[in-house]
Amino acid sequence: MYTEKATTMKTFTIRLAAALTIASLFFGSTAQADPIVITSGEYPPFTGEALPEGGLVNGLVTEIAKKAGVEFTFEYLPWKRALALTQQGQKAASSYWAERSDQTGLTMVGPVQVGETVLFYRKDKPIPEFASAEEIKDIRIGATLGYGYFPGFWENGENGTYVIQTAKDDISNFRKLKAGRIDAFVIDRIVGWTLVQENFTAEDRAVFAASETVLAESYGYLQVSTQAEGGAELAQKLQAAFDAMKASGALEAKKAELSALMGLADY
Repeated sequence: MYTEKATTMKTFTIRLAAALTIASLFFGSTAQADPIVITSGEYPPFTGEALPEGGLVNGLVTEIAKKAGVEFTFEYLPWKRALALTQQGQKAASSYWAERSDQTGLTMVGPVQVGETVLFYRKDKPIPEFASAEEIKDIRIGATLGYGYFPGFWENGENGTYVIQTAKDDISNFRKLKAGRIDAFVIDRIVGWTLVQENFTAEDRAVFAASETVLAESYGYLQVSTQAEGGAELAQKLQAAFDAMKASGALEAKKAELSALMGLADY
């Protein structure tokens, strides 16, 4: 039997059903848009789960993603696995890597890190000034086994251009330098100062200096998977955000902020 009350209830039911349908569609699409996963590993002060903002590089990656409007989470893994999962398309990206000899399944965003290979020496025993790697001579250079450093480094040791003394790790080389057993130690500037800060007293830290001349630069990138769904578009968005930050000065400002946060503002 028709009544005004029945019509009102029917209208309310239809509107409620429509509202619930719209809500389910909205929340359903939101639930599906999970944050992407960027893999990484432990390499202080550049990357690290416990480091402030994830370190110098991952803090920068976070800012780039924010500017690009990309939501993500870091997943820290052994380095080899971190890259393999990204290259296979199981993860969206990996931070951070040099250009690979095989870039299959990957595209680079950045560079998110520019490393400077320099010579550390003792302030009280300064090394001769040099303008390039070719001008280095008459000094004993400490080097760590297994590192590539820059093209020609080890070859120059073999042919006698450089006098190279090796050690098993970087800390051993710094200790040899402090003891005067070598004249200089070749290492990345930021890595070097980080090791000095972490392993020497304030009095001992004051002994060291690093060359202004850069022997070589190295470039690190966020590697984005082209095998993952939407990978090409993701890389374009992130690179556009990187380029915009670089043009505006925001990139250098963020780098300075992260360096200060890590206690490396002076280096």
